[in-house]
Amino acid sequence: MTANLGELTLDTIHHMDINYGLKLLPTSSIDLIIADPPYGINYRSGSRKRKFTAIQNDDIIMADWLADAFRVLKDGGAFYCWTRWDVYVAWYHRISQYFTIKNCIVWQKNGGGMGDLRGAYSPAHEFLIFVVKGRHILNGKRISDVWAVPRDPAVTYIHPTQKPVKLAEMIIEKSSQPGDVVLVPFCGSGGDCVAAKRMGRRFIAFEIEKQYVEAANIRLEEAA
Repeated sequence: MTANLGELTLDTIHHMDINYGLKLLPTSSIDLIIADPPYGINYRSGSRKRKFTAIQNDDIIMADWLADAFRVLKDGGAFYCWTRWDVYVAWYHRISQYFTIKNCIVWQKNGGGMGDLRGAYSPAHEFLIFVVKGRHILNGKRISDVWAVPRDPAVTYIHPTQKPVKLAEMIIEKSSQPGDVVLVPFCGSGGDCVAAKRMGRRFIAFEIEKQYVEAANIRLEEAA
């Protein structure tokens, strides 16, 4: 059954810029936000097996969408935003202008990564900023703020910053209920949408690059 939220169709990856898309959503219409924005680090994939183009808008801290994200999130809702250690302070500052920051969750992924191979330690983590609007109650038993989840095998990547579906499932389990609407502002590989579908949530997703919309839709169609 197809349903709409304002002018947008639910359970759909919309090919549009996030700043335009968010303005089409009604105020207080979203239960949970999972965002993996361009970090602002000018990242280029170092994979020898998969070559990806540069991520759009990754040369700046692109945070102008946060005000509308706050507007559309329901009171009592949660917002999880991915970032990296070297731009964490910038994202913390911008997010805290609207939301209440509760935790910096550490994703402990299996080791590896590029960079100074002889002069720096191998990067094996990323940060997930957990924030709320009003009072948000987590579901179930209290868990640690360090999540040990192996990254996807490189050969399965359809996006250079792809995250395991398991991470999105953990977020959705702790911060939403069946039937809730999950907003995915930067769809990327579509893993957050796959998790929402598997766990009985509705979703609204946006992605500016057509190639990733198409790839994520294929992945979504194949999801159990």
